[in-house]
Amino acid sequence: MGETSADTGEHLTSGAATAAAEGDGAAPSPRELRRQRRIDMSREQILDTAERLFAERGYHDTSLKDVASECEFSVGSIYTFFESKDLLYEQVLMRHSIGIESIQNLVPDDVPADERLARLAEIQIEHALAHPAWGVLSAEISRMARSRGAVIPEAWFHYNERVLAYLTEVIGRGQEAGTVRPGSPVALARLYFAVVTSFILVTTVAESSGADGWPTDADEFIEFVSDTFSTRPRKNAD
Repeated sequence: MGETSADTGEHLTSGAATAAAEGDGAAPSPRELRRQRRIDMSREQILDTAERLFAERGYHDTSLKDVASECEFSVGSIYTFFESKDLLYEQVLMRHSIGIESIQNLVPDDVPADERLARLAEIQIEHALAHPAWGVLSAEISRMARSRGAVIPEAWFHYNERVLAYLTEVIGRGQEAGTVRPGSPVALARLYFAVVTSFILVTTVAESSGADGWPTDADEFIEFVSDTFSTRPRKNAD
């Protein structure tokens, strides 16, 4: 799951000009607006291309030169928008992530915790399938985060800490209400996170590659999540 936080650490050439125009209280000129649109389109093209290459090749085997070549830009043009490959990678990860506030709006606190966990898994899967390259990339780096020594972008690391804290709170409240199975809320939150991200990884890989034999039945997986974490039988269970 990811957070819509595309402003983190961005380095855009348009910032100074826009700020100056706003500071003077004057509306940007048509020429400035056209320039801004070109900048925004170029930045999105870079992010789209980098997302695909990082997903296909991995971080270490993707260079800024590769991204620039695919975009038909110079490497210097990439540096105009992103100060480093690390920052580009971080922004690729963060731009499609789902914010905690958005999750709380989609799955309100008054929904029973076991149902919230099932619905949250469904939202994450649907979101990853809507952005398959990002789904592969985000699930893979979430898996890597559990490996000692893995290098994880700071913004993504802190985002996942917030996600785990949110899941821990949901599970703890569910246990108090008797709707979520007993056990350490922290351990169960980590188990939930690992299971969902693993399913997203194999599902998005299968969807993007057309591979057969991968477990891609989302409805069946949601039932598994419900059976695993809920203390209540499913309404449609036999």
